[in-house]
Amino acid sequence: MRSFGWLTAWLLFGLSPSSTTAFSSLRVKELYAGWDDQAPYRPDVSETSVHVISWSPRAFVIRNLLSDMECTHIAEQAQVRMRRSTVVSNEDGSSVLSDYRTSYGTFIRRGSTPVVQAVEDRVAWLTRAPVINQEAMQVLRYGRGQFYKPHTDSLSDDSPRMATVLLYLSDPELGGETAFPQATEWADPAMPEKFGPFSECVKSNVAFKPRRGDALLFWSVQPDGKTLDPFSEHEGCPVLQGVKWTGTVWVHTSPHRMEEFNATTGRFNPPGPGETDDPGFCVDAHASCEEWASKGECKRNASYMTGHGNQVGQCRRACGVCEPCAEGDRDCYNRNRESQGYLVYDPQELLEGGERRRAQEAADEAEL
Repeated sequence: MRSFGWLTAWLLFGLSPSSTTAFSSLRVKELYAGWDDQAPYRPDVSETSVHVISWSPRAFVIRNLLSDMECTHIAEQAQVRMRRSTVVSNEDGSSVLSDYRTSYGTFIRRGSTPVVQAVEDRVAWLTRAPVINQEAMQVLRYGRGQFYKPHTDSLSDDSPRMATVLLYLSDPELGGETAFPQATEWADPAMPEKFGPFSECVKSNVAFKPRRGDALLFWSVQPDGKTLDPFSEHEGCPVLQGVKWTGTVWVHTSPHRMEEFNATTGRFNPPGPGETDDPGFCVDAHASCEEWASKGECKRNASYMTGHGNQVGQCRRACGVCEPCAEGDRDCYNRNRESQGYLVYDPQELLEGGERRRAQEAADEAEL
């Protein structure tokens, strides 16, 4: 492990006193993973470097935070349950479909795999806040023409999102930048050329171009831990060529959803019924599904029977929302996913942009 203690001053600048006192009574060692100056182990990762790109908002680019294996693992864990993304309603806080966001997405439970745990530890190390302050990672896929309009991340509650860590899992060929529409002053005037070229969406604003394995950390609140930083407004520019995969981790000022943590086992709770099922397979999870369907439960209890949000239906076959497939029939499998609004996954798209980028970097280096 390598020490990055010289970075502490930058990162602690974004952490309010309230966010340290909120969890001071917790004694479970796992919750403090990453809570020191040692960088957690990262397998097969090139030298990690940190670059300040803006002070308004306070934004940092972390090169090579994730390995190729970790990027692929996160995407493959998420793709099974990826559906059209939602946003938080301004009226009642519920999740709703909106033209503000046109990606596919899902959430990965905290601590769900050793790789996910390792990445969460790394985010804790970066933000100086323990894993329990993090929300479950949201994984998003943006295809050509898909985008996320300008918005802020900090929520108006007792524990606002103080920071966002965007993990880039793929290399879109063109577009897909994370841009800050209110921010025009880079930390260094040479940075636009260093981190570009950018698409027209960026204009002259501070932005970051997605690169597989890199991360973008920015603070949504001022150092007092409460006041929203208006410069943190950001957008996901339209993807013009290729595909953009990201993992988003929002970090709160105090522990988030403690009910998901089991103090007895020292672990986060495992996924519930339907959270790990694959909607591509047309099956019933309960012996009574056909009986329930005959009594009208497919409509009366649709969330359980046919699925809702991040939960796959438990009686999909009995309710007729899918078709039984012969073993190995990938076309049938994909039809089932598509008909229920789920992503049809192509693992090759994670690699194509990166292979081209690495080939170009090698060619550029050879010319020097």
